[in-house]
Amino acid sequence: MSESTSVESKPKEAHASAAARFAAGPIFALLVLFAMNLLNYVDRYSFFAAGSKIQDALNIEDDAFGVLGASFMIVYTIVSPFMGVLGDRLNRKLLISGGVALWSVATVGTAFSTDYRHMFFWRALLGVGEASYGVIAPALLADLFPVKSRGRAMGVYYLALPVGSALGYILGGKIAQFFGWRAVFWVVGLPGLLAAAAGLFMRDPGRGASEEGNARKPAARPTFADYLELFKTPTFLFNTAGMAAVTFATGAYAAWGSTFYQRVHGLSVGDAGSYLGILLVVAGVLGILLGMVLPDVLARYTNRAYLIIAAGAVVLAVPLGGFGVLAASYTVSLGLVFGASILLSMVLGPCNTVTANVVPANRRAAGYAAFIFLIHLFGDISSPILLGGISRYFGSPRGAQSALGQFLASLGAKPVDHTNLSVAMLAVIPVLFLGFVFFAIGSRHLPCDEEKAKGADGLACEELAQFHH
Repeated sequence: MSESTSVESKPKEAHASAAARFAAGPIFALLVLFAMNLLNYVDRYSFFAAGSKIQDALNIEDDAFGVLGASFMIVYTIVSPFMGVLGDRLNRKLLISGGVALWSVATVGTAFSTDYRHMFFWRALLGVGEASYGVIAPALLADLFPVKSRGRAMGVYYLALPVGSALGYILGGKIAQFFGWRAVFWVVGLPGLLAAAAGLFMRDPGRGASEEGNARKPAARPTFADYLELFKTPTFLFNTAGMAAVTFATGAYAAWGSTFYQRVHGLSVGDAGSYLGILLVVAGVLGILLGMVLPDVLARYTNRAYLIIAAGAVVLAVPLGGFGVLAASYTVSLGLVFGASILLSMVLGPCNTVTANVVPANRRAAGYAAFIFLIHLFGDISSPILLGGISRYFGSPRGAQSALGQFLASLGAKPVDHTNLSVAMLAVIPVLFLGFVFFAIGSRHLPCDEEKAKGADGLACEELAQFHH
């Protein structure tokens, strides 16, 4: 009897051992972090998909809704630097899981809002929770995957953006249309608690575990002077500035895209959410896959590949985005925005990989914190608020009758119901062009800064560039 029991227990023990090895591996951690990121974007975009219903229910004007849409990002950006410092010192699993649990509770809390102030509180609280994992997860991934596979891992992690955006738009639009906007936040918020629990089972391999050579040596805790060195790294600065321009554009479309197609093209809240959701998921997946593959191909010919790809993608998105806003047909408009979305999605993996590659391992969480702080401060915090103000101004008689207002109206950007989201959306175009300039300049410094992060400080930048070529 005991022998039989022993034989039967062996498969169970083997199965348990295999499950334990999987949970301790990098793939499990990547899946959990992907799920967390996915739910984050589902929440973010479902809020915007249901935005018109929320505005009607709580009597919120465009400029005020722009502030409301940016409220969680404002807090997220303020808290991120502090979380970055903690992420370089404390237990990363607990910080990540605690953050996800907090923003899940805040998402459900949004459903209980009865006025603008309540809504602002819950959306702002989201920022605290999201900052707890948003700045630490990429640093953890960088330690789980070596340099040669780090770009692909980052690409998979950021696939959550288009997939989550699509689900958010579709779920938010349909649920708000048939069950009311409050139901949206129950459906979106509760699954985050499961993701938070799963995060406790991830393995943290230690800071710098995946590095090669000198960078793999255990490093002392960074000092304040070490953090200031980040802002003396040209690639870090130009890559961050370029990504801020891209984030400005994507934040603008996230906040106002659904409302734009409802007002300007007459779509219902459900249809606008569904069309944009499908568009974003297909474009995002294609773009991120291209962003994972093309830099590796181009890297055979140049050591500046990651930022050259980013610069090319952004400059090609400029005309597509502009004509997409002005198109008279919503199908043509969606087609052009689809093309622009593919190109902008290509930037995510390369830019986040560049940040990991030019920041030393013991400062990586804080590096991502600074990166995130700046791209959101100048990106999707600014754009929803700015676009809301532009829409209201150019929709007013004063703005519509101004010389600029009349000129833009002649191009097709006309006021609708005392608002003008068409003009507001056009504000994205010059910002995107600046992004191209920043990425192009940053690419020149990339080889040198990558070697410095590995500990090759003894070589001059010119020598490093020649060495790579």
